[in-house]
Amino acid sequence: MSVENPKLSPEQFRINRASENIRAMADEMKDELKPATRGLEPALRRLAVIISDMTVAAPLQSLAIAFLLGILLARRR
Repeated sequence: MSVENPKLSPEQFRINRASENIRAMADEMKDELKPATRGLEPALRRLAVIISDMTVAAPLQSLAIAFLLGILLARRR
């Protein structure tokens, strides 16, 4: 995708060429910029999915457990 246009001024041509180069570099670096999953992140995601599924399946029991955990944590402080 070249921007060779005879109607462009030399300054506009340089700007378009620089823009193309920046886009090309960004496309090359796409894979390097992806966030990597490290450490406990995959396990925590699975745990979050399990807890979410349990909450949907049994909302009243989940509410009771959250309430009891809140009481336990509040008493410790």
